[in-house]
Amino acid sequence: VQRWTVLEFTKMTKNLNHYAIAISALLVCNSCSTGLLQSRIAEGVIEYELSFPDYDPSGIMAGMLPEHTTLTFSDNKQVQEVNAGMGIFRTSMITDNEQESMDYHLSLMSNKMVAHLVPLDFSLFNTESNKPTIIYTQDIDTIAGYSCKRAVAIFDKVDEREIELWYTDQIKMTNPNWFSPFAEIKGVLLRYDMVQYGMRMRLDAISVTPGEVDQAKFVTKTDYTSVPAAVLHNELKEVMGTFSM
Repeated sequence: VQRWTVLEFTKMTKNLNHYAIAISALLVCNSCSTGLLQSRIAEGVIEYELSFPDYDPSGIMAGMLPEHTTLTFSDNKQVQEVNAGMGIFRTSMITDNEQESMDYHLSLMSNKMVAHLVPLDFSLFNTESNKPTIIYTQDIDTIAGYSCKRAVAIFDKVDEREIELWYTDQIKMTNPNWFSPFAEIKGVLLRYDMVQYGMRMRLDAISVTPGEVDQAKFVTKTDYTSVPAAVLHNELKEVMGTFSM
């Protein structure tokens, strides 16, 4: 029978303890890595609260403005839907982030149209703003349960206010902002402003629901009339003009 000296026994015990600690640390790290990977959801629905900071709440069209919008996403595709005027005015923007294309649906009472848009077309819809300079900060916040970082968009025009952009990398989506002035931001925006047709709209995510979504949402609607981008732009400009009354 092998005899151990006190010194040898103590040394062996320390080595075993170190080995156990190393194994435990490895298991913890693997568990953390798995958790981080699982936390990046690739499919689900984001609900945003909509507000219009510059709009007079006593305006005759105030009651017609939308209060919410949803963004459904799956496999690098997304569709954002907005209903206004008690359903009279509806938009549905089906976006393919990999192909950088969008089918923009507009329904105004019985008039239904859809335009297939590519990057060059978006200069029509973002005439109020030039491409901003994005300043990244170290600020963080939690929005709708997701960790977000803050960036600031600064525009060339003196009278154009800077815009705070809060974005998360915990939602797995490639190139999610390619069609907006904030294409440089690689994360999904959960709190930000957009200015179109003279109106400032603020989007603030209030919930993110992970889970399988209906893939039919990403299919272009067949009962809509296909129109050029310029026709859609003119129609949107006229509709949005009514809200400035």
